[in-house]
Amino acid sequence: MSESVGYPPQPNVPPARRVYSRTYRVWAHVLLWTPIALTVAGVVLGLGLFAAADADPTYGSSALGYLGLLAWGALAVLSPALLGSFITGLVMLNRTRR
Repeated sequence: MSESVGYPPQPNVPPARRVYSRTYRVWAHVLLWTPIALTVAGVVLGLGLFAAADADPTYGSSALGYLGLLAWGALAVLSPALLGSFITGLVMLNRTRR
């Protein structure tokens, strides 16, 4: 026996759009902008420490240059985690806008 006996044909309706919560959208922005802010702060801190070490001709200021190198080294070590967070936030934000 036929399946459609006595029933009208099914309408061709597109599936409903998924709605993301406010918390999901907030986390998308946090994951997107936190690595950007940390990277900018690290670069500015490193450059500021380099400039301070270069401006003072005494030998005691060389520690500031090493701290600048340490800041940039920390950025280099943390770059995979920062990049992963940035990409995850970008994907999440893209999903909420679709």
